[in-house]
Amino acid sequence: MDNQQLQIHFNSQQFIEVNKHAISGDGTVDLDHIDFISERADKRLIVVAAAPRTGSTFLSNVLSQFTASPYFRLSSAYGTNENDLSLPALCFINPTGCVSQLHMKGTYHNAKLIQKFGIKPIILVRNIHDTIISLMNDLKKKREIEDYGTGKTGYSFMWQDMSTKKHDDEQLIDMIIDLAIPWYVNFYVSWHRLCEQQMIDAKWVTYEDLMKDKNQVVNDILNFVDAKQIAGNSDEILSKKYGTFNGGKIGYGAKLINNARKKRIKKLFSYYPDIKFKYYGLL
Repeated sequence: MDNQQLQIHFNSQQFIEVNKHAISGDGTVDLDHIDFISERADKRLIVVAAAPRTGSTFLSNVLSQFTASPYFRLSSAYGTNENDLSLPALCFINPTGCVSQLHMKGTYHNAKLIQKFGIKPIILVRNIHDTIISLMNDLKKKREIEDYGTGKTGYSFMWQDMSTKKHDDEQLIDMIIDLAIPWYVNFYVSWHRLCEQQMIDAKWVTYEDLMKDKNQVVNDILNFVDAKQIAGNSDEILSKKYGTFNGGKIGYGAKLINNARKKRIKKLFSYYPDIKFKYYGLL
C-alpha cells in the first residue's frame, strides 16, 4: 500500500482510499480527497428527501420497482432518529445503486456527499395544512402501537408521550403546529438554500402532482436522474403493487384549520421572507 494512502474498510471490504494529508488532527476527512475503488454500474443512487406524510414511502417504493434497484437506507440513523447520509453506507451500496427514502435536511455534510457520489436528490413537498391533518391522523393511529410513548415509534422532531393519548384532535393540531412545523420549515429552507447556492441539483416534486399523475411524475424523475425503467409495465406496477395507496385528499386541511392557527403557521414561514413558499405549494 502506498504510504501516502490510507485504506478504509467496511464489512471487511475495501471501498475507498484517502490521502493522508486530507485527514485533519481530529480524524475527520476532507471528502474532496476521497477516491472510490468501486465504480457504480448503470444504476443510480436515488435519494427521496422528504418530510413525513408527503407520500415519500409510496414514491420510493415505486422508483425501486421501476428501476429494479434495492431499497436501502443510506442514513447514519434509523427509526425515529434524525437522518444524515452515511459515508460507509454510500460506499457499501455505490457499486449497485439504490433508492433511499430519508427524512433529512439539506445540510452542508449531505451536500458534500451528494456531490461526491453524483446524487440528484428528489425533494418531495406537500401543502402544509394537509400535512398537519395527515400527521394528526397518523399520530392517532400510532396510539394503538405497543411501543407508543417509548420513543421507538413516531417522529424525531416531536416526542409522542403516553400523555398525548388523551389529546383530542384540536390539541393534537396545536401540538403539531408548535412542535413539528418548525422542523418542516427548516427542512424546506435547508434544501432551498442548497439549490439557491447551486451546491446541488435537485428536483422538487409536489404531493399534489404525484397524486394527480403518478406515472408522469415517476417518468419525469427517472429522466432527471438519468435512470431507465427496466422492470415491468408502468401501469401494472402502479395499480397492482401500490393500488391500495390512494393518498389523502388534496386541499382538505385548509377547511379543518381555523384562521387563528393559519396565522400561527404563516408566522413560522415569515422568518424567511425571501423564499416564496407558495411556489412550492406549501401555503
